[in-house]
Amino acid sequence: MNHLAVIPARGGSTRLKDKNIYPLAGKPLIRWITESVVTSERFDHVLISTDDDRIFDAVSDLGVVRHNRPAHHATVQATVLGAMMDLMDEVDNCDTFSYFLPTCPLVSAKDIRTGISLLSHADSVISMTQIPETIQLACVMSGDNVLPIFDNLECGLTNSKFIKKYYKPSGAFYMGNWNTLKQTQNFFKGNVKGVITPTERSVDINTIEDIKYAESLL
Repeated sequence: MNHLAVIPARGGSTRLKDKNIYPLAGKPLIRWITESVVTSERFDHVLISTDDDRIFDAVSDLGVVRHNRPAHHATVQATVLGAMMDLMDEVDNCDTFSYFLPTCPLVSAKDIRTGISLLSHADSVISMTQIPETIQLACVMSGDNVLPIFDNLECGLTNSKFIKKYYKPSGAFYMGNWNTLKQTQNFFKGNVKGVITPTERSVDINTIEDIKYAESLL
């Protein structure tokens, strides 16, 4: 099979200047995920989709290829999914399409290999992490009125044995079968499987505090 990996990394960032090349433990942020993707040895092509020469220069020695990200997909309003769907129209058809966010630097090559393995019998595979909060205790407030969202509080079901685990996308990677993805334009439709990454590998970098936290884990 022909597997394509894309790492989208625009130059602009609002909360942390030059985020994608900001040093994390001595390496530019984007280099962490790029090394994991390359080390996984599961992809025939690895593209760095960027509008910033400095970002590509930070990983150009790793055997990756540059995709020049269009200006309209490098704005604050642009969505990664939209940019990736348009990119699929620009490249030759492959069997699978995956993209990896440089803001999730601690995902491992093993996580990636697990994802590709699951993709052989799924429409898409998403990196997932457990939500640490007990969301069954969540409420909304209408003025000073408390309105429980779930039944647990009203039924007194707050013991741990009544609490389910919930998960959310960690943001590290999204993998899909090419033809299905072209049709659905979404990674969450069809037969979707997940790779659960532990909390310590699910750090999402947006601020200098996130950098410091990731470095403390490392």
